[in-house]
Amino acid sequence: MSTTTSGATGVALLRSTRTLTLAAALCLAVQLFGNLYEELVSNVAVLARPQPGEAVGALDAGSPMYYYLPWAPLGVVLVAVLAHRLATRGAPGWVVRRLRLALAALAVAVAAKAVLISSVNPRFRDPAEDAATLRELATLWAGINGLAIVAVAVALTLLLSWRARVADHGPVAATGSVPRVAVAAGKG
Repeated sequence: MSTTTSGATGVALLRSTRTLTLAAALCLAVQLFGNLYEELVSNVAVLARPQPGEAVGALDAGSPMYYYLPWAPLGVVLVAVLAHRLATRGAPGWVVRRLRLALAALAVAVAAKAVLISSVNPRFRDPAEDAATLRELATLWAGINGLAIVAVAVALTLLLSWRARVADHGPVAATGSVPRVAVAAGKG
């Protein structure tokens, strides 16, 4: 493909990546939902009624790790495979850049969760912590998890937006402008 995606080439690109994009989007959506649930339900409960030592262990039954483990890593891998596939199939540079930016956003989300899992969550399980400290930790946790939420939402948007743009505009220039022929045809 050159710097533009023709209508036929754009359709072929969309068709050849449909299943992979759908699988990646589902994984990211599940991850996003889990992060939102933790933010709005679990963390609010800790803020309202902190209970030192009551948090579930990282690998105990009921741990959120079991929710994230299949979906979060798989979503990252699928986005990476999609970015590689698009780059090797000659997709326009702006498409490949969106997928690489989605990967960067997912790296931020993974880093945020790694910080939470390794340094904040263990303190929620410590029975020696006091309620005031748990509230402070819950506030910290909310900010870091909020960053993860935004990062996954950005990645999901980037993952899907290139498809919408190709579908909406047919021939789309790599610079982001729609050729005059397409604009003129839309006005008529």
